[in-house]
Amino acid sequence: MKKNYRSKYLLNNIFLTILILAAPSFSLAKNLCESNCEPDYEIITDDLSYPWGLAFLDETRIVVSERSGSLKLIDGESIQNLETGLQVSFSGQGGLLDIRKSPSYEQDQFLYLTYSKRKQGLSTTALVRFKIESNRITNIEEIFEALPYVGSSIHYGSRITFDESGHIFLTVGDRFNYTTASRIVDVFAADPQRLDNHLGKTIRLNLDGSLPKDNPFVGLSDALPEVFTYGHRNPQGIYYNSNDSQVYVVDHGPKGGDEINQLIGGRNYGWPVITYGKDYNNEKVGVGTQYSGMEPPLYYWDPSVAPSSLLIYNGENYPNWQSSWFVTTLREKTLLRFTKSGSKFVEERLYQNEFGRIRKIETSPTGDLFLLTDGGKGSLIKILGKSR
Repeated sequence: MKKNYRSKYLLNNIFLTILILAAPSFSLAKNLCESNCEPDYEIITDDLSYPWGLAFLDETRIVVSERSGSLKLIDGESIQNLETGLQVSFSGQGGLLDIRKSPSYEQDQFLYLTYSKRKQGLSTTALVRFKIESNRITNIEEIFEALPYVGSSIHYGSRITFDESGHIFLTVGDRFNYTTASRIVDVFAADPQRLDNHLGKTIRLNLDGSLPKDNPFVGLSDALPEVFTYGHRNPQGIYYNSNDSQVYVVDHGPKGGDEINQLIGGRNYGWPVITYGKDYNNEKVGVGTQYSGMEPPLYYWDPSVAPSSLLIYNGENYPNWQSSWFVTTLREKTLLRFTKSGSKFVEERLYQNEFGRIRKIETSPTGDLFLLTDGGKGSLIKILGKSR
């Protein structure tokens, strides 16, 4: 179904016009416009069940992953279920998670999907790739599973991005497997700080799941060679920026301490040794906000906003948003837009409380921005840019 909500913007424009006419100076009207002139939007469908990721097969066909276990193929007015046959653990924060189209899709036709894989009452983050042929899933193969399997049903991480050198990057959360005990030895021994497991790590693989020979920990006897960076908590946003050839992540903190980080192979990003947040019971986590050999964030939030995806926009359909960074949020129910000058981030809040929890932002093949909202009645929303 398609809906177009425009009444809010008509009322805003009428209200804004009255204020401009009554304002003693132009500066008041300008400030109001900057804070209220959000682009209009169109709801493509509001009939999704806990949507998490989306991939554009082309401009009209969109595949959406639902945590509840279904893949939805949206083609114009048509919505079709695609069965995966995977052993999905739809519990807590688990289910079908991120989905991305191969950077070589025109040649190989592969889609990549992460999910919480169930086995003997435990679960883990797993990565598969597959094809869609005649609206059916074919050639499905698992190319990575995080170890160990654990009993927790949260903090799967699971976002995917690709660089321009034939690598896939995958985030894996700590599965809430850490300690907040006051003894320093405890936090240093937590799973995200050890290299003998995949928890609290980012993973780098070749597109077929094989191991890149230049991964930072290849050849170390006490390290898993797929690990690219470590010391993460629950990174649910990752993005490769072709403008500077760098990979960035957004990571959930506990009670405060959400972060934006630039990934550098082999580096330690500190969790749970350093953080700007506290635990949910207000107890201190770790030793503070800095420690030798651990990377500080580029930007952090306190209190938490619960960042759920990251995108750096390099298109032309929103002239005022070129080179903007976007972070979707769950707790704040807001789309955050950042402009970046050197090391400084300037934050703007868009659509606050307009859509509810925002799970994902993605760009279409022609440069339009789309949002997924969270929940049992989740929506796919198109932000309307300039006409073509």
